[in-house]
Amino acid sequence: MLIIQAKELFHLYPGPYGDVAALRGLSLEVAEGEVISVLGPSGSGKTTLLTLCSGVARPSSGELTVVGRSFESASSRELARVRRRSIGIVRQHYHVALPRELAVEEIVALPFRLLGRYGSEERRRVGQLLRTAGLEGRSRARPAELSGGEQQRVAVCAALAKRPKLILADEPTGELDRRATAAVIELMVELAAEVKAAAVIVTHDPEVALASDRTIHIRDGRLAAEGTARPLLIIDEQGWLRLPRRLREQAGLRERVRAVAKSGEVRLLAEELAKTGERTRGGEPLPRIGPEEKRYETEVALDRVDKSYGRKGDAVIPGLSWTFKPEQLHVVAGPSGSGKTTLLNLMAALDRPDSGEVWVGGERIDSLSANNAARWRQRVVGYLSQHSTLVGFLSARENVELALTLRGFSPEDATARAERWLEWVGLGALAGRHADRLSGGEQRRVSLARALAPGPRVILADEPTAHLDRVSGRMVIKLLQAAARDAGTTVVCASHDPDLISAADTSLRLGLDERRTASERVRGRDERDER
Repeated sequence: MLIIQAKELFHLYPGPYGDVAALRGLSLEVAEGEVISVLGPSGSGKTTLLTLCSGVARPSSGELTVVGRSFESASSRELARVRRRSIGIVRQHYHVALPRELAVEEIVALPFRLLGRYGSEERRRVGQLLRTAGLEGRSRARPAELSGGEQQRVAVCAALAKRPKLILADEPTGELDRRATAAVIELMVELAAEVKAAAVIVTHDPEVALASDRTIHIRDGRLAAEGTARPLLIIDEQGWLRLPRRLREQAGLRERVRAVAKSGEVRLLAEELAKTGERTRGGEPLPRIGPEEKRYETEVALDRVDKSYGRKGDAVIPGLSWTFKPEQLHVVAGPSGSGKTTLLNLMAALDRPDSGEVWVGGERIDSLSANNAARWRQRVVGYLSQHSTLVGFLSARENVELALTLRGFSPEDATARAERWLEWVGLGALAGRHADRLSGGEQRRVSLARALAPGPRVILADEPTAHLDRVSGRMVIKLLQAAARDAGTTVVCASHDPDLISAADTSLRLGLDERRTASERVRGRDERDER
């Protein structure tokens, strides 16, 4: 039995200057009990596919049948009924999806209550799910008292509680470390198999794909390839074939190729433009971060910092002492729930330690009032979030200009800085494009330009490569390296991305199991080089 049957799906998003195509003739079939991973670069249409399959939006054209119902012609009430009874949804942002005021068992029971039933059978089901997920002892805890991995396991249990026929998961492990990722995927696959549910998992993680029955790749809104290790490329009905960037780079293919057909094969030969038609990419020297006042040997220092949360007062940051040198790329690494984001909040004076001192740029910030902390951040700190914080209806340039204007820059200076930094992150040609028409990787680069444009001494980046494909993630990493090395700012990232950790000058590793002082457990790149 087919749970999803999509044929020539197109979906257009309205924009201020015309419609934007997210899907362009995608065809797909998913059978009962089949677990499929969907890979593809940011902005390729993966999330749009899930949105259509959930009935939240309708296709602009094409045919879509989900759990035996035609979604393109169904009423809104019927779509809601199918979604409530037969579809389980696992969102990427678990901290938003879980009601903060409910306990774990209440969250898992919520789908039953929405269906108007919660008897002894449903209670047994909730208990069984929590035992399977290893959360039986956390049934009365609130989401804020759980680690990221535990929160996502709660979300999986809630999505599978009603025994749905279809599970739709959008980057369910994008904010988790490798160990938590393995636990969440194992739980999802096990529970899906138990109820013979089909599962469609959007991901950038190859490890997730390996746990699936089938892997498909989407590029430019079309099905482009199938398979994990050596994916087969797919030619669609119109004869289009999309070549992955890695494959093009390995073959030395640029913008133009010549196709030569032989029996059983098509060869693509690189063709260079005539020299008169080529444009060389020049550019001004990299702008240097100001201001020019004295730089300290240590840009950020933590002295015996303690921070606890929850009813039990468990220490998230236990007596941590650490220093971050200026003009380097630093990474705070560790499993989900180890305190990485908490540490960034302390460095940004968004939160206060229970004890200890926090120094940034020669200033002690742990005891600043809310108003003084806001003025200090405006002067010293730039911030890069793992989520898009851009205003969708503003252009890339206007988003950067807005941030500069709020910091007191004149309109002329704001425009000049916005154009300069957008050019630096490689988006000068897209400066006028609205943010909601940019891919995820492009939005992250605009956010980086916005953070750098005021000339902060310190950039704090929370999971800057989360939810990005590996190519886009590596591009962001290179820009962060350049910001530290060439633009003269100090970059501190919270991340479990191995590519970012290996690129950093130093790494501070926080742990859940061992609550020792970080200086006993961590070596920076300088110390590694000496060995």
